[in-house]
Amino acid sequence: MPTEHSPCGDLTIADLFQTHEAGLRRYAHSLAHDADRADDLVQETLIRALANLGLLQGLNAPQRRAWLYRVLKNRFLDEERAGQRQQALMQQLAEQALREEVPTAATVAHALLGQVPEQFREVLHRHHILGQTSEAIGRELGLPAATVRSRLYLARKWIRAHHTDLI
Repeated sequence: MPTEHSPCGDLTIADLFQTHEAGLRRYAHSLAHDADRADDLVQETLIRALANLGLLQGLNAPQRRAWLYRVLKNRFLDEERAGQRQQALMQQLAEQALREEVPTAATVAHALLGQVPEQFREVLHRHHILGQTSEAIGRELGLPAATVRSRLYLARKWIRAHHTDLI
């Protein structure tokens, strides 16, 4: 930490750092439960102390200590409140998205299936909606499995050609 001398006397930021850094770090860690965040809180506290060196010069040692700990705690609480506001905003956005009519994959699939040419519709429905294999579809429709696979291929090709916005 740089040694910035106060114009108001002999108190320096280095003095504050040497005297209070370990205690501030322990306190910050007890609040944040995260070493990196604790380091950030201590650093921000000492930056504020640097900006208020004149004020701190006029305080006695216990008052300086109390001021530093209060600044650290206030910074921690400010971050917590900001995090809570951000969490509330994210929850509000998620709830709003759920309230809006967003088409589901099933809705889109059924709408698309209605636009596919008739000769492909049944095999697509059975394969992609009901999950049947080409062999099972062929048995039920009286078609060879190879014909079912061919129709599935042609149906997908038709969808790619006519609905590029969906894929």
